[in-house]
Parts: sequence; C-alpha cells; structure tokens
Amino acid sequence: MLLIVAISTSPARLRILIAAALPADVGAIASALGNAGHEVVTAYRAEAALARLADERPDLLLLDLALPDGDGVAIVARVHARTDAPIIVIADLRDEAGVVAALDAGAVDVVGRPVRVGELIARIHAAIRRGFPTSGVYEPSLDGLRVDLGRREAAVAGRSLALTPTEFELLSVLTARRGDVVDHRALLRAAWPGRPDVDPESLRSHLTRINAKLVAEGHPGLRNVRGRGYAVRIAGSRPAAEG
Repeated sequence: MLLIVAISTSPARLRILIAAALPADVGAIASALGNAGHEVVTAYRAEAALARLADERPDLLLLDLALPDGDGVAIVARVHARTDAPIIVIADLRDEAGVVAALDAGAVDVVGRPVRVGELIARIHAAIRRGFPTSGVYEPSLDGLRVDLGRREAAVAGRSLALTPTEFELLSVLTARRGDVVDHRALLRAAWPGRPDVDPESLRSHLTRINAKLVAEGHPGLRNVRGRGYAVRIAGSRPAAEG
C-alpha cells in the first residue's frame, strides 16, 4: 500500500493527496480526514502519485513504504529530490533496516502499521508545528519545456526530447523545482536510489547531455550553480552565482 498525504501551509484546512493500492485503505483514511475538514485527492500507483505530487505541489507528504509498483525507499528518495517538504512514512516498525533506510532517504518521521488515524493526524499536526523548509515556489514560464511524469515524456515547444530513463528522471526533478537549485545529493538519490557509490562525474555527464538536448531544441538549458547544484534556466528563477 502506498499513501501520500500532501498538506497545504494553512493549518486550518489541509489538502491531502492519498495514493494506495487498495481502495478500502484509501477510503478509511480519506473518510477520517474528510470528517476532520480536510480536502482529499487520491491515486493508486506510485507513478500516478508522483504525477499528482507535481500537480498539487504539496508542503508535507505521508508515504507508505509498501508500494504496489516500486520500492518504497526509492520513492521516498525521488519525492525528496522533488521537494523540500517533509516526508512522513508508514512502515512495518519491525523492519528496522527499512525504517532506517527511509529516514536516510529523506523521511522526517515514521508511523507504524496498522495505521491509527488519531496518531497519524497528531503526527501531521506535530510536523506542522515544528515547522519545515519551503521550496521557494515560483510560477515562471518553462520556456516551452514540458515534462509528463505519467507518460515519461519530455518536449520543448511540442518537439519530443530523446532522453534515457536516467536523463528523464533527472530532468523531471529539475523541472519540478521550476528554476530553484537542486543539490547534487538530491539528484544522485533521484537518478540512482540506493546507490551511494555512484561517481559524481557520471551525474555531470548525464546533465551535460540533457543540457545539449535542451539547447538543440531552442531551450535555455541548465545552469550549474557553484557549490550547490543544478537548475533549469527559466524566466523568474532565483539568481545565483554559476560555476
């Protein structure tokens, strides 16, 4: 079961995206959250959840590690690479290695199974009270760049980009930040989840190829921000010193 809860910055009303394999699981939690006055959106597969994440732009996420179509820890890493919002995971607490891996991948808290709705809501509220970083959301023009997470396709001004799976993963993370810088570690986690031994030079090579493909189609391409990471060059992006 995969569950993602996305929460708006307003504590009065929480916008919640729930994604799970079993409709009954979604229904039980959605009903409780709805009764508490929150808005609920649902998805039933990991890739669909990631697409909704891009659409909904959440500020806090709840992610179940028992995914129907992927590895839960890898999804935590992919989500963490796409947003600075905190992630709370649902996991089997007896699986210490899984819990530790999820925390290492970017989760800030863990709740166990079976999910106790009262505890879940309390942990969500506690995370909000503790405060969390924001991603510096911008609404700039993407200069014709469009990334479709569901179809795993990217295009510039309607012209398809021929990307490898790794290149697509990297570009989707960069595009989700809409001009904000994504650090090197987040990019490595997104493209090679569970692979701490990846040579950073491999990341640089992939990004160089992505940049060349974007520029060939008339897009401004990527920018390398010295000592920080990479970003998509788009109107309205945050200024920073480049390498």
